[in-house]
Amino acid sequence: MRSRLVRRNVLLCLGFAPTLSAPAAAGPFADAVIHYHPGLDAIPTYTDPDAVLGSPTRFTGVHYGFPSVVSPFSPPFDPGEIVSVGFGGSLTLRMGQTIRDDASHRFGLDFIVFGNAGFIDVEYPTGAVGDAPTFFGQQAPVLVEASADGHSWSTVAVQTLDLWPTLGFRDAGPFDGAPGSALTRFTRAMDPSLTLADVAGMSYAELVGAYGRSGGGIAFDLASAGLVEANYLRFTHAGSANQTFQIDAVAAVPSPACLPFLLGFTVLWSNRRIRSAGV
Repeated sequence: MRSRLVRRNVLLCLGFAPTLSAPAAAGPFADAVIHYHPGLDAIPTYTDPDAVLGSPTRFTGVHYGFPSVVSPFSPPFDPGEIVSVGFGGSLTLRMGQTIRDDASHRFGLDFIVFGNAGFIDVEYPTGAVGDAPTFFGQQAPVLVEASADGHSWSTVAVQTLDLWPTLGFRDAGPFDGAPGSALTRFTRAMDPSLTLADVAGMSYAELVGAYGRSGGGIAFDLASAGLVEANYLRFTHAGSANQTFQIDAVAAVPSPACLPFLLGFTVLWSNRRIRSAGV
């Protein structure tokens, strides 16, 4: 009886009704690409939209012979890890778990988007942010929309996908060539009161401390769209013709009761992506 109850709770946390046959689990991450239009000048290497499905990337660079952990100074850049959207383009995703507007979520934030911007290391390779923090891979502003049914859309925000760059491991250096063992949490939102100015002059250890257990990303409140829940997200280029934006993954923030289940699920997804990179 207990095992049945546990299985039911796992299915509910993953966003599935307890039926006899459940679809392949994507957990809190996107599980299907509904539409992708690359637009003008999308980066040709990154036009496979399936790259955005599943967990954010923790280890990158294997394809190009520069293996590295994903850190705020070393964002994902291998083919199959990010998808690029240029002027006039858009990307529409279905989530594996319903996003819910929930005040019990950390800082009231309900979903997190992971791009591929990174800080410029002013003291390479130590991972120093510098007194004037600057990003490489600066991206176009993005119109972020949400929908419960995939037909009626509401605006969540318009902003760039930069702060905070992804942090894959808490116990690895900024450019380590082997994965760490202390995984960050990709469903844990960063403190929205922190700004770029707050990280000015930080060492790498101080920056990791600012992340806490979070894996970074840009977190959003579904209430901004006037919705109580959403199953679909749409990202539309809102910049100029000479800009692109890149997305690695999207995560729904689980309710606190689901965290023990989804933390283990995220570890499984992360290990799968690391193994697929040949590490």
